[in-house]
Amino acid sequence: MATAENNLTRAEQVRARRVQRREDKPIVNRLAGATKAATSMPRMVARNAQTERRLQELAERKHRRPRYIKLAEAGAELRLPALPSVQVGWRVVSAALVAGCLLLLYSMATAASFRVARVELQGAQRVDGHAINNALGISGQSIFAIEPDKLYTTLRDQFPELERIAVSIGFPGGVTVTVKEREPLIVWEQAGLTLWVDAAGVAFIPQGDASGLIRVGALDAPPALAGNAPESHQFIRPEMVFAIQALDRIAPEDAPLIYDPKLGFGWNDPGGWQAYFGQDGKDIDQRLAVYLQILDELRVRRLVPTLISVAQLHAPYYRMDY
Repeated sequence: MATAENNLTRAEQVRARRVQRREDKPIVNRLAGATKAATSMPRMVARNAQTERRLQELAERKHRRPRYIKLAEAGAELRLPALPSVQVGWRVVSAALVAGCLLLLYSMATAASFRVARVELQGAQRVDGHAINNALGISGQSIFAIEPDKLYTTLRDQFPELERIAVSIGFPGGVTVTVKEREPLIVWEQAGLTLWVDAAGVAFIPQGDASGLIRVGALDAPPALAGNAPESHQFIRPEMVFAIQALDRIAPEDAPLIYDPKLGFGWNDPGGWQAYFGQDGKDIDQRLAVYLQILDELRVRRLVPTLISVAQLHAPYYRMDY
């Protein structure tokens, strides 16, 4: 007679054996196996970066563990709650740095210590520092609003007596102007106006003592210089300055130099006539020799001229007014 187990199908026998194994296995072993299987599972990978960060945050939260501090009493502990870990990204750090820089710049631009109190002038002997400060007009302005190029242009246009100009800015609120003044050589007097002229032919307003300078009385203004820029303040050509210096060396004592736009430079001779030698000092020795020869001939003839011109070396002449 066949037993009941033999009457079961093979599938039913397999299921019966599985049920029996589950009933015989303790619950703790089953839970441990389930935990081990769960921990051995691979971590989920997300293609999206934002989803990946969220999954990482969740994983970190699962691994947070409370902290225990042992107390003095035996067997006593103090449990501290687990705090979430806060991560600061580079964007937050960059935004904080930008905000800090903007706040620093604003405080520097509005602070009184970064405002110009007065311009310091260096290297000047005749130019007044108050005139420089009034021309620039930057007292009380923020040092960050100062443009050295504009200050240089202002000084160049308004102060032709300055040969070289350098503007430097220092913190917290210092502006220094270093200059080199032009050395006057000629006193140019024309129609009640007096100018000083240096060796380059630049004219400027007199400031100080004019002793030792060459005086020239002009009957009219010199011709305008071709291509002369207004900011250069060029008044006469350097060749004309050379002619004035040459005539000052050979002119009779107490004979003031004069200038005529057509005849050039010369002097008022104490004998009562005017002598002219042209616009430049070229061939000044030959011109002087011709002038003296004409003068000797007139003396022999006992003639007193009113004008002797050697402006054209090969076409000199004299004039007499009866």
